Amino acid sequence: MTTLDIDEKQLQVKSVDVTEDFIVFGMADGRRIEAPLWWYPRLHAATPEQRKAWEILPFGDAVGWDEIDEYISAKALIIGGAAPGAIPPSQAAE
Repeated sequence: MTTLDIDEKQLQVKSVDVTEDFIVFGMADGRRIEAPLWWYPRLHAATPEQRKAWEILPFGDAVGWDEIDEYISAKALIIGGAAPGAIPPSQAAE
């Protein structure tokens, strides 16, 4: 069995971009980590203004949107996986 070992210094978020389809974290080391926006239903349902109202949390490894009560860590984007209640677009249309 293989485990993912992540150095905490690799998790420092420097910027966030929320597009119509993706959430993208710009990392301190130059990487970009992205995930489908539908993975995070509250952020997906938020207005463009609410999506822009993010802040990097105190340890620098996560981002929060207080108004919509959404918090996403860099580690969560790296590991992957939708939040509870997330519905893939292909199933949402049914």
